[in-house]
Amino acid sequence: MAKQTRKRLVDWLRAERDQKVSHGLYQNTQLVFAYNSNHMEGSTLSPEQTAQLFDTGALLPENADDEIRLDDATETVNHFRAFDRILDLADEPVDKAMVCELHAILKHGTSQETDPSRNVGGWKTLPNVISPIEGIHTVLPRDVPRAMNDVFKAFAELRDDPYQTARAHWLFETTHPFSDGNGRIGRLVLFKEMLRLDAVPPLIRDANRNYYTRGLRRFGSQPAYLVDTLLNERDYYRTMMETLAPGMLRYTYIDEWADRHEIETRCESEPERNPYVRDRWNDEDLKSVTPSERFILGYGFVPPRNATSEEKRRSEGASRSTGALAFPDPMPAPAPVPPQTPDDGGDGPRPV
Repeated sequence: MAKQTRKRLVDWLRAERDQKVSHGLYQNTQLVFAYNSNHMEGSTLSPEQTAQLFDTGALLPENADDEIRLDDATETVNHFRAFDRILDLADEPVDKAMVCELHAILKHGTSQETDPSRNVGGWKTLPNVISPIEGIHTVLPRDVPRAMNDVFKAFAELRDDPYQTARAHWLFETTHPFSDGNGRIGRLVLFKEMLRLDAVPPLIRDANRNYYTRGLRRFGSQPAYLVDTLLNERDYYRTMMETLAPGMLRYTYIDEWADRHEIETRCESEPERNPYVRDRWNDEDLKSVTPSERFILGYGFVPPRNATSEEKRRSEGASRSTGALAFPDPMPAPAPVPPQTPDDGGDGPRPV
């Protein structure tokens, strides 16, 4: 009997999509990916409601007094469509047209789409941070085009290497090229690039959000946090692959990074930086930002022109106290499955 040829993961997912296979790898990937990626960004939909939208396009409240935010439902459906799009574009190089198209798909029909300040489908026009609580600075709007060229180069040179995979994703997220949706677009692009390489993609779960955000925040000096978190999420997705398509897929899975000791030593002494990210913004950088937006960004309120010296001092003090990295550590992570290391001093969720 002839040995059955294993298929590329992307071809398997496309085939199940086109043949409308129920409860297969494609459907489960769509549900788990959309639920977790949206939930990490504040969506209130449950896994069951996510499945309802995928199966029927309709949504019912789980309790009589439940409120369903329209944007949550819209962005969940849009995430399904964006995932389909990365399947179609899997072998294409990552470029501006691609990521802007994905952003336009994700935000189509939402309240942000008609807000000019959001510039849906284009680069951000106002400064933003990675989580107001974390206060991690990102690339200023004027520098986004140049910063994204570095991101595109990192993806073009990508191979199945744990450190390089984490670095490319970190570059995208610290650039934060869009007004909103950067985490979801970044995770979609990373999944797509792993499909291009025929490597196991990471499917990042909300239960591991604290490990993931810690990894992004500390990558420059302690890359193991993000590297091992992504490897843990690749372990998870590989289990899904082998459960729902056992022995049917061909892929690479390199879970040891070359030159780990040298990389960690170098990053400890000379932390890697996104060259376009600044530790602090000045008034010129924030001139187009409203006082309330300044507060959200961690820069306090701008005192009125006739403010007293004491009021100005308090405002400046608030700006410093809520600036970048005001909270050096995330709150303790929940207990995810599989078991992980809750101690922030460890190497992350995946044992080394």
